[in-house]
Amino acid sequence: MAEATRCWRTAAMFAVAILAAPAAAKTATPLLPVIDMHVHAGRLNMQTPVPVCPGNQPISYPALDPREVVPAAQLTQCAKPILSPTTSAELKKQTIAELRRFNVRRAVLAGRPELVRDWSEAAPGLFIPAAAPTQSSAPAITALRKLHEMGQAAVFAEIGAQYAGMRADDPKLAAFWALAESLDVPVGIHLGEGTTGQGEGSVADAYRASLTSPFQLEDVLRKHPRLRLYVMHAASPLTDEMIAMLFTHATLYVDVAANVWNMPRAQFYDQLKRLVDAGFSSRILFGSDQTIWPQGIGLAIQSIEEASFLTAEQKRDIFYNNAARFLRLTKQQIAEDHEPRP
Repeated sequence: MAEATRCWRTAAMFAVAILAAPAAAKTATPLLPVIDMHVHAGRLNMQTPVPVCPGNQPISYPALDPREVVPAAQLTQCAKPILSPTTSAELKKQTIAELRRFNVRRAVLAGRPELVRDWSEAAPGLFIPAAAPTQSSAPAITALRKLHEMGQAAVFAEIGAQYAGMRADDPKLAAFWALAESLDVPVGIHLGEGTTGQGEGSVADAYRASLTSPFQLEDVLRKHPRLRLYVMHAASPLTDEMIAMLFTHATLYVDVAANVWNMPRAQFYDQLKRLVDAGFSSRILFGSDQTIWPQGIGLAIQSIEEASFLTAEQKRDIFYNNAARFLRLTKQQIAEDHEPRP
């Protein structure tokens, strides 16, 4: 999901008729720290909560008749959706509470700069500020550089070129990639699913499924060999292509994003296991992709913890060690993360 503001506007594309909201994920708080590489700061002002289907139950995507106008709520169906808050204040409060509940010590927070600042002030030391270009013009690059210099863009994410119908290697993004490499700033790019039914005239109608392919990153990585890059959503469902890219480019990482909790669990596990079986467990990052459903954080952690094909060491790598390496945390920072929370 490219950014929280777009996600809540298109959230109904995930939605189902509100039947019941289950209790928060019944997952024990991890004793060891977690790094969440994918959190969004957003705004909400709604009369009713927005439902979404978690992947730990059967989900279906019914077929549409093109002659009929079908409510967005019918595009995704499940028995017990979870519900969003309705206000910005509750969204921020609940997200911070869930991150702390599950021992997330650091979380990459993307969104509008003013929102990222506001959330960071509400939870000192928790968030790693992230920013992304809002356009491909020179002023956007200048603004991004300034945000980085001010300490408000330690990561450039989430790059949503796919939502704009633009390839990652489009010449319009050349200046951005050069900037990220020159500043040695990690970059997270969205390659994967967005919201159900985006091809049927949604507000994200520039999105193209064909732009999921991670092969479009090949020239970017060859032109910028020192670039630190992670693919959000791991280019799902194109796992074979992602494996090919990880094999060829040893500096490339992926994150599990919203797939970890709101895609059908069997599908997500199949993709995750294939990545692990292919030898890339040391380059998989945990990311909840929390947008407007704070409960997703616990569900995401539960999903990894319940993956029987993962060893305890692999779970630790996904939850913390891989991100610590990718972000180049110091020994002192790692030690601080492992200290008991005050």
